[in-house]
Amino acid sequence: MKSTVNRSVIVLMMICLYSALEAQKPHLFGNVKNEVTFSSISDANISFTGTKLGCSTNLKGEFSVIIDTLPVYMIVSHLGYETQRIWLENASGGINILMKPVASLLQEIEIRSQSGPEPFFKDDQYAVLDYEVDNTLVFLLIYRFRLAKSELICKADNGDTIARSGILSFRPVGLFSDCLGYLHVLSADSAYQVYLRKDTLIFPYKADMQKFKSTMSDCVASTEDWLIFRKESKNHQTVDFYRINRKTKVKKYLTSVSDDAKLKMLRHNPFDNYLLLMDTLPNSSAEIAEWVWVNKILYKPNVSVLHKFGDTIAIFNTTIGTLELYDLNGFPISETIMPVQQKGDEKWTKEIYIDAIAHIPYTSFIKNGRFMLYRINLNTGELKRVLATSHIFPQKIRIQNNFIFYLYNIPGAGDNKHLFRQIIDD
Repeated sequence: MKSTVNRSVIVLMMICLYSALEAQKPHLFGNVKNEVTFSSISDANISFTGTKLGCSTNLKGEFSVIIDTLPVYMIVSHLGYETQRIWLENASGGINILMKPVASLLQEIEIRSQSGPEPFFKDDQYAVLDYEVDNTLVFLLIYRFRLAKSELICKADNGDTIARSGILSFRPVGLFSDCLGYLHVLSADSAYQVYLRKDTLIFPYKADMQKFKSTMSDCVASTEDWLIFRKESKNHQTVDFYRINRKTKVKKYLTSVSDDAKLKMLRHNPFDNYLLLMDTLPNSSAEIAEWVWVNKILYKPNVSVLHKFGDTIAIFNTTIGTLELYDLNGFPISETIMPVQQKGDEKWTKEIYIDAIAHIPYTSFIKNGRFMLYRINLNTGELKRVLATSHIFPQKIRIQNNFIFYLYNIPGAGDNKHLFRQIIDD
């Protein structure tokens, strides 16, 4: 009970802090035009590094957005134009942005799709421990000498390195992107928030790992008014989705997703439920073997997830393969079935991937170690195969701006994991 109370207090403190800072956020507005013709560019994508904030230009090329913090990099992108990266020291007044057309872009995409996956990061001295994609930037946690020398680097979508942290003073274990869009480097006992200052990556805020997890681990999405959470039951077979208003602190239930078949099995096998709820491993080797069978094989956790697409919330029920859509007020819009059982001998991974720039969801199947990527139609639930990776058993899939990124351990001696990417061309 005490941990639950502490957890609630921490979440409310986080919301109160956000509310106090909300009124101080700067307002940025302006327009985007063609550098050659000075015509307005509509539907240009505008985002800010280190946050999930962003917007698109209207038919007149205009945009308006409240941003989290300054200084910050503003990323402006559009198909057929060179991506602009603008360093903002302040947001006083408007800003005019001129974008340079790239006539050969479509031809370049076609050539790259024929060549298959390309190494996005490959270094003879460093291997990749972890990575995250943020808009048009890729953050890589790289290391050598068994983590004795680790570094965080930031690369642009063209592969150029634009910022580095230098050798880290702590031993990292991974990266974590929270529901507000902030990136953190994790160690065994702390979380370090990443901040991009021109060509340098710094870590201005450090948090205790236990407090950080209790605050941010269950938060999966955010809107201007709400923080949205995903909470698993103790036996990991039911997932509750709820939201907390950032200003009023009111908690509202959204929906629950349960694996009814597994719950029925648990009702008929109470000892299985006992093993699922154990805080420590059993004493005897026989019970340990049964614990592993129950927890790792027989009752795998319910991995249903929630993602936000603009003003729509999508819940992917991976227990039965359905897709539920809600508006931002929590009202149901539709429910469709994804034909995940109709792929023959391909095994569904139950993973859901989101292209945050294109606002497109994907899922994947495995056959003989080969990874197949399918696009999900949000309106019909239909699955369309768009790609098969050349490498077998790729690790940590991310999709951004019509590219699939993944880690792959190159055969050979020692640490040899590199980051690859491949264009999605269908």
